[in-house]
Amino acid sequence: MVTTMNPDIDDIVRRVVARVKDELVTPEWLTPDQAATYCGLTARGLEDLRYRKAGPVASKVGGRIVRYRRADLDAWLVAGREA
Repeated sequence: MVTTMNPDIDDIVRRVVARVKDELVTPEWLTPDQAATYCGLTARGLEDLRYRKAGPVASKVGGRIVRYRRADLDAWLVAGREA
């Protein structure tokens, strides 16, 4: 026997699934806070590394907005493990 869900419940389920999916999928470009969490650092620690040119490659968008590419974070983490 196939039952159909209530349209209101269908909508709630769709919204919950979309929210969980957004939280589970890591975007390609990360904010400093997201990058720090991804690397297991604080945002301040990641910023210090950036200023000392000892951290992962960072890109500036519009001259001011800092973003990190996930592949660059992965490469930096692997290089640190091999050192």
